[in-house]
Amino acid sequence: MSNATDKLEELGIQLDSQLPYDVDRMFPKLQGWGVKGAIKQKHKVLQKVEPLLKRMVLRDEKILYVAKGIQVKFSEQYFLGIWANLINQTVFVLTNLRLIMLHVDGSGNPHNMYWVIYYSQITTFKGSWTGQVKLKLEDGLKLVFSGFKGDDRKQMPTIFQECVEVYRQQGFNPQVTQSRENLCPNCLAVVPKGQYQCGECGQNFYTPSSLAGRSLIFPSWGDFMMGHTVLACVELLGYVASWFFLVAFAMAGFREGGIEGLVATCIFLFFIAIEHVIDSALTFFIAKKGLTPKGKPAQVAATEAPVLTGDASNPYNPPPV
Repeated sequence: MSNATDKLEELGIQLDSQLPYDVDRMFPKLQGWGVKGAIKQKHKVLQKVEPLLKRMVLRDEKILYVAKGIQVKFSEQYFLGIWANLINQTVFVLTNLRLIMLHVDGSGNPHNMYWVIYYSQITTFKGSWTGQVKLKLEDGLKLVFSGFKGDDRKQMPTIFQECVEVYRQQGFNPQVTQSRENLCPNCLAVVPKGQYQCGECGQNFYTPSSLAGRSLIFPSWGDFMMGHTVLACVELLGYVASWFFLVAFAMAGFREGGIEGLVATCIFLFFIAIEHVIDSALTFFIAKKGLTPKGKPAQVAATEAPVLTGDASNPYNPPPV
């Protein structure tokens, strides 16, 4: 029995026995100030995603580390402020085969967008003292995440380097359509780049432009479709408030008569148009990150992970780490 296992038993924490955790890597720090709280906090993250992971983890795949962070994008932070943090919470699951990324809501429950990145597709994986973790991928995509604790920022890049070395030794380089592949939220199969229907279960997805078009017509509509309910409600309240303010401004101009009324109307229409365009653009770029389900799938998702086998060239035959 490992030291980490002893510590979990001491704290009364039980991990799902059906999942192949490497507990010594998962919980590298067992002594010191704040350790008990950190372990319990990670367990809360695990409890929310374990049902999904039981469907995702493949034969011979081991879970090496799990951590939760927030994707950072300047445009979203600028226009959405703290609400950007709500829609960008991401759980990192590092296995001996791949990096799995799960979009979760404010309570830690998995949402619709899931991704997988093979380590051979990552050119840079580093943490900084500010709490950020930066990834640069083979296809040029750059991802920045914040909110990771000190142990996470040290442990994840270390595990990544170990996995990359095994990849290199075995010549393991799975074929992909993009560095960060989208996963179908229903059956968890890879949905190739540019496709908006799952080839396995028939689940359809909204295109980013269709969601952006909805937000262009009525701000917050696209966010409601993506399931960002809290953000959409906040945007809707702000939109309604801006209408009241701008209508009052226009009415004041009309009461003045003459050119003032025309100027007030033009200003009103300009600011409303700007609001529609900005919300549409934000919806488009948020939707481009992953897949948003449209209707019901043709097939019901399996409750267990598929058992996939093959030779060393098979991307589902993971190298040992």
